[in-house]
Amino acid sequence: MKNDRYYQKCITFGRAAEGLRADFQQQLIELQNEIGFEYVRFHGIFHDDMAVYREENGEPKLWFGYIDKLFDFLLDNGLKPLLELGFVPTELATVPDTVFWWHANGCPPNDYDKWAFMVNGTVKHLVERYGLDEVKTWYFEVWNEPNLGSFWRGTQEQYFKLYEVSVPAVKSLCPDLRVGGPSVSGADFRDGLNYFKEFICFCEKKNLPIDFFTAHPYPTYWPLDIDGNEKLGYMDKDKCTEFIDNLKCIVEASPYKNAEIHLTEWNSSPSPRDYIHDTPFEAPFILYNNTQNFGKIDSLGYWAFTDIFEENGPGEQPFHGGFGLINADGIKKPSYWAYYFLSMLGDEIVEITDNHIITKHGEDYQVIVWNYCHYTDEFAEGDRSKLTLTSRDDVFNNKTEHINISLNLNGEYKQTEYTLNESTSAFHNWVKLGAPQYPSRNQVKLLKEQSKPIISEKNITEFGIDITLQQHEVKMYMLKKN
Repeated sequence: MKNDRYYQKCITFGRAAEGLRADFQQQLIELQNEIGFEYVRFHGIFHDDMAVYREENGEPKLWFGYIDKLFDFLLDNGLKPLLELGFVPTELATVPDTVFWWHANGCPPNDYDKWAFMVNGTVKHLVERYGLDEVKTWYFEVWNEPNLGSFWRGTQEQYFKLYEVSVPAVKSLCPDLRVGGPSVSGADFRDGLNYFKEFICFCEKKNLPIDFFTAHPYPTYWPLDIDGNEKLGYMDKDKCTEFIDNLKCIVEASPYKNAEIHLTEWNSSPSPRDYIHDTPFEAPFILYNNTQNFGKIDSLGYWAFTDIFEENGPGEQPFHGGFGLINADGIKKPSYWAYYFLSMLGDEIVEITDNHIITKHGEDYQVIVWNYCHYTDEFAEGDRSKLTLTSRDDVFNNKTEHINISLNLNGEYKQTEYTLNESTSAFHNWVKLGAPQYPSRNQVKLLKEQSKPIISEKNITEFGIDITLQQHEVKMYMLKKN
């Protein structure tokens, strides 16, 4: 089987304006140099802080200065936009309430013609600046999670209308420009898929194109406790794969069976304050889910690459449970190294199981092994009493994983072994320092050095491992022919 590298197709970040920050840009440059993604997706291109839209005497006016700076930077670093069209500028908002710390207007526009003018004018400017051939390789995604009331304070019919007016606003410039949606959240897998089916029926009835489908398969739900409050619950190990399989069946049975499928947000949960995100668990979680779904979808975009992310405001602790592969100080979490390992895999898949993958490139081999330890039943059902700022290990099943692999080699190879375990965990190393809220510059430097894979090298003529991995432990073996 060919490695389609769908895991490197798309990465994400919080909102457009964050991409103009110097610390953000430094992290993204490092991410691209070490891993390398093809597309990037984010919120807020039409938010007030990007200053795209204003009105003078009721007439819309557009300005693209900040968009140009952001897109120039992204393209200079090898990233094409998977551009989410949202949210509405304040002057087009129909609801005074906003979402996020940065006050996004998650509501239908008060004038769909002005919305279409803004979308059309923005795409026209992008074509003029970057060229039609380039922009034809991009994606334009209509809105974010319209099935959730916090992001769409309108009806389903109003979202469908938004899609209906957005399609010609983009495609009038060129029919080959790609538009898609509906970007539904998979927090409720059943309702999210029903929304998909109704979206397809609407587009078929209106003869609207869907060049690609988007969804967010977070494997979590929010049950009500005895006091009527919501609490985060976690689904089983294979829920993401189940969602992907069900979604693919819906698409293949539709008139849009040839459309691409891009899962434009995904993580172990959709909470920007979930302590799980900082833990070593995230590495085998990423490895397991990505290796089980080759050939099914076109991208699975991890939300998000950095903790420079302000939906709930800035994180008040260095390891506050933010989504990022990298924390706000530039310290890389275990999740980062999972993608780093994936990026080093070869083009030919030799073998996949639920605890390892073997690939090949020419005569070279690449092997990743992991120990996926899922949540305890109590934690998965909403009991978070054992999850604290400085203690996070006891919410997982603590099991070992025995790995026995051998390969027939022809000649001498250089073996490079990489190890991720508790000793390389940025979170655990921060706790050992006393969990400082404001690490000193020297502490940040120390944490960056400590939170890297352990590397060892040797020359071999035979490859065989018979090892036992501890909770969340990951190893990668790069075998290069001498």
